[in-house]
Amino acid sequence: MILFRMSQMFRRLRARRHAAISVVLGMLVLSLLGNAACFYYFEGPPSGDAAPAGPKTFADALWFSVISITTIGYGDYFPASTPARLSTVFFIVFTGLAAFSMLLGMGIDAVTELSNRRRIGMADIATHDHIVIVNVPTTERVTQVIDELKGDTLYETSDIVVISDRLEEFPSEDPHVMFISGSVLDRDTYHRAKVELANQAIVLATSYDDPGSDAVAAAAVAVIDSIKPEIHIVAECINPRHRPLFDSVNCDSIVFSMGISANLLAQEAQDPGVSQLVEVITSNLQGATLFSIAIPDGAIDDYTAMACRLLEHNINVLCINRGKECLTSWQDCEPRPDDRMIFAAERRHSWSQLQPLISE
Repeated sequence: MILFRMSQMFRRLRARRHAAISVVLGMLVLSLLGNAACFYYFEGPPSGDAAPAGPKTFADALWFSVISITTIGYGDYFPASTPARLSTVFFIVFTGLAAFSMLLGMGIDAVTELSNRRRIGMADIATHDHIVIVNVPTTERVTQVIDELKGDTLYETSDIVVISDRLEEFPSEDPHVMFISGSVLDRDTYHRAKVELANQAIVLATSYDDPGSDAVAAAAVAVIDSIKPEIHIVAECINPRHRPLFDSVNCDSIVFSMGISANLLAQEAQDPGVSQLVEVITSNLQGATLFSIAIPDGAIDDYTAMACRLLEHNINVLCINRGKECLTSWQDCEPRPDDRMIFAAERRHSWSQLQPLISE
């Protein structure tokens, strides 16, 4: 009857986790100290000469309690007197072992629940300097984006947080890929994704057959920008006529994925081989790829001479990006502040690595 009532009490406590942890820890400590005190009193020096298997110090008695309550039982100490045995039965068997098992079960429950919450995107995450991907039009699409990001040595160990309100879980075995389930228009979702600590955000279309996709994506950009204005945001736009939506919410870069696909199909029909080149230079996973770098103010006087010198080192300058302009011919182009150079190379180069090559 007593055991049944204790079992009921433990079940009620387990349902109230915070209170249960305090109570169970208290019971565990009381059992350890109570048994140690009784064992030391009945078997140790206070009882006269210590029993052959009795404790010499209180630390020995506490060691006996810990080893007994964890069911290891080395046998170096054991109770010989009846009072010591009765106290061991009460403090170890009835209360201590129950409390220890309860605490162990709570720990397993907590780890399992945290794992499940992370799997379904309901857990808080601990990360920084990460990349946030918003919306999952298809899992294959997001997986492709993640693979491309990881293909760059600069980001291969970066954490990536995927946000969606249309998935129950995001299937990824990569420990650096985390999932947050929640509305992409809710600030709380982005706080759970630690967007205020992120470096970049990629906002994908909600679906490629959803006419309201661009409106949702632009609204998501606005929410992110309101939380961290300095973050670099790249958004996918389905309809080019919706560009003003993204311009109005301070989107840093816009990718017209459907338009690029249509252009590439037409060019490949007219000039076979173009699509193969585009596939290679836009991928981090094969061959030379595209990179961009800010040109320090006053560092370059002549873009043509710069391009010729870099070409000697297999670095092909393709264009100069100037705001919304993309200059593919720069013979008479005067350098300006905030210009960016787009180039194709086998690997990423910093400006400090490019400067000596340009100055040769």
